Amino acid sequence: MSHSGRPWDAIVIGSGLGGLAAACALARQGKRVLVLEKWANFGGAATVWRHGALTMEASLHETDGGELFSEHGAFRRLGVLKDLEPLPAGQFYEVRGKALPGIIRVRHGLEAAHEEIAPAFPESRQGLEAYFRVLSRLHQTLREFEELGVRGPSALIPMLLSGRFFELIGEARLTVAQGFQKFFADHEPVKLALCPHLAYLDDDPDKTSFLGFAAITAQYIEDGSYYLRGGSRTLTHALLHAVKDAGGEARRGRTATDILLDANGRASGVRHVGPEGDVEEAYAPIVFGNAAPERLAAMLPSGNRGAFLKPYEGLEPSISLFTIALGLDKPAETFGVSAYSTFIYPDWMTRLDQYPVSADVFGGEPGAALPLYGLCDYASLDPRLAPEGGLYPLSLTGVDRLWAWEGFDEAADHARRAAWIAAFLEDLDRRYPGLKGAVRHAEMATARTLKNRLGTPHGEAYGFKPTPRRLFGRPPSLQTAIPGLWLASAYALSGGYAGALHGGLLAAQAAQSDLRRRLRGAREADIIYG
Repeated sequence: MSHSGRPWDAIVIGSGLGGLAAACALARQGKRVLVLEKWANFGGAATVWRHGALTMEASLHETDGGELFSEHGAFRRLGVLKDLEPLPAGQFYEVRGKALPGIIRVRHGLEAAHEEIAPAFPESRQGLEAYFRVLSRLHQTLREFEELGVRGPSALIPMLLSGRFFELIGEARLTVAQGFQKFFADHEPVKLALCPHLAYLDDDPDKTSFLGFAAITAQYIEDGSYYLRGGSRTLTHALLHAVKDAGGEARRGRTATDILLDANGRASGVRHVGPEGDVEEAYAPIVFGNAAPERLAAMLPSGNRGAFLKPYEGLEPSISLFTIALGLDKPAETFGVSAYSTFIYPDWMTRLDQYPVSADVFGGEPGAALPLYGLCDYASLDPRLAPEGGLYPLSLTGVDRLWAWEGFDEAADHARRAAWIAAFLEDLDRRYPGLKGAVRHAEMATARTLKNRLGTPHGEAYGFKPTPRRLFGRPPSLQTAIPGLWLASAYALSGGYAGALHGGLLAAQAAQSDLRRRLRGAREADIIYG
């Protein structure tokens, strides 16, 4: 077993966006950080892959303009915005389905979106006015909360005077189902038109926080939605460059096996193994876990695992996702795909309460029924993903269930994925005639793929389920029950790019503050006891 030289300032287990954000935040302060990644590529889901003539984004669909351009947005705070080129989407989304009164388009700008949607649902005029009023007030309140960091408590004055603060507190316990029932009663088509992107958070309107969903919706509509030119790998590379520029190191092919504790039970380092079985130990006063708590617990001494896992009892895992990557020999717009982001409801889905049932279809025969899915035309925004001689990337994605893919051997799993791809292509060809004939490459990733690739126990994509209790109750701290060990992942705050980045940022800030307090206490003890 070999040991590194002088201790690092911090060690990060895993190179997903939460871990890289924590590493980057410390690197910007001149700290040396060691990042350990078990796979050959960094970034977790934040990457772009190439198979033959197809270049495909692995995960990033879009991020909102507030996160990109606000002074308090994660990209600006991490200092990586200069290395990124955001590409604006023309609208938030387009949604299609038999239960809807035609194609519904949600434009950017809350007022513009309201004006576009309202004529399609005259019977919900008052509900739409009330709903968009809540989105507008929520967006304004979020901006005022951001100002707390600049102007201090005085930023709360307009929020308190207007009553918006207490209004939000009253809605913090509502689920999406309760919130939409409040505004639209039993008018299901308008709910479906306003909720196809629920899967950005979860797929159960009876459990998902209404305020969390409304906040994300308000930001995407009002601040705009963007894709990063070159894909999410450009963000991963920017974060890694910051780490390396500060004297840190990112090592691939290194699997963390043990989190080392000192005599006081404090995290002090990580034991990791390489592909050839070589074992090394590295030491640091701060360790970030960019992994599921269950995975981190397995790296701790057995006597510490129970206390470590206790704060996460009762928190459900988030949804998993499937993705079908298609490579076309013609642009998707040739066949009528008219938006960067399109959601397609299956014909059987006519009510919001059917949303959680959608992914269950994967447990049946391939193609017997299809789930709700999103269609993302990456090539319409980023020509780099369709270079000369390459294929035009088109992605289908939606909610998945791990249990639907368990128990199959490799051959059976491959056959099931091929059958599902064929079923989706038939549906696409029905909606966009001729598209199926342009497909030259197709492959499918499932919840089983996510479990294997991301190391999440249930194939979850977003950490914990975003219930009102999780988001607005008393969620577990970024500091774990093991002093010196911090969560820096989707499990820390919430899922998605913004959630993971902010989780990493806040974990880095908290860890630094904790370390400074400990060092200050040690110096004071030295003075007192000499």
